[in-house]
Amino acid sequence: MKRFAISVLLVLLPSLSVLAAPTPGKVSPQKNATIKVAVVISDGATVIDFAGPWEVFQDTMLADSKGNMIMPFDLYTVAPTKSPIHSTGNGHPGLMITPDYSFADAPTPDIVVIGAQSGGAGLTEWLKKVHADHKVIMSVCTGAFKVAKAGLFDGKQATTHHWYFENFAKDFPDVKLVKQVRYVEADPITFSAGGLSSGIDLALHVVKDYFGEKVAQETADYMEYQGTGWKSNKGISASAIPLREKTWSGSIGKGKEVMLHQLIRGGSSTFTMDIPAEKVVNAPVTLKGDR
Repeated sequence: MKRFAISVLLVLLPSLSVLAAPTPGKVSPQKNATIKVAVVISDGATVIDFAGPWEVFQDTMLADSKGNMIMPFDLYTVAPTKSPIHSTGNGHPGLMITPDYSFADAPTPDIVVIGAQSGGAGLTEWLKKVHADHKVIMSVCTGAFKVAKAGLFDGKQATTHHWYFENFAKDFPDVKLVKQVRYVEADPITFSAGGLSSGIDLALHVVKDYFGEKVAQETADYMEYQGTGWKSNKGISASAIPLREKTWSGSIGKGKEVMLHQLIRGGSSTFTMDIPAEKVVNAPVTLKGDR
């Protein structure tokens, strides 16, 4: 019955007076504002990265001046084109999703959510435009790579999935990588979350920025989400990153035996090489095609 009542209110919502979307961090934002949330998707999108924040914003409810419940966030998907995309799957394509808009015709968002995914043509330019319009951008998991590629984390702090810390640090030396946190505020409108479920915590943090901790807690309670990372911001310990090593041996010429070592920390790899005949030990190696 509660969902039915909310659906009716959503039909009536356009008739309510709509004010400009509040700015995160304000103590008393207008409660009848409509806040547009664009969720970026493309092939290989990790489901919880976009579904987690989507659920948070979808379930946020406010009381208007008459005590009626309304939903302040208006959600839609945006992609390079409107062609259907597939999310991640277990060894095969996952969910098929048809985007609501392309970058070319998407309504101007107030908040952008971008999780792990392949990306696509026009993404970097669109993120830059949204940022230039002073809209909120929040990455989840390796979506941070897409935001960093657009230069929006340059000279600022950011985080990503703990398995990919080394890759991120190597690819974006101008970004200060923060570890063992659930999310990072690079500036008042630019955020990044760690992996997967961290996106839920960041979304709740953003709800708290807009409407206060009480509303954020009510949203978490409605979701039956008992995680407290959005309050404590305590992330995964570095000790949780699995460490593996592989070694190959061969030769690069007569009498020149070599050993190639691969050190794998989570999803990040580094390579070194030994050439005993030349007294070379642990020489750094970059493989063709390596990140």
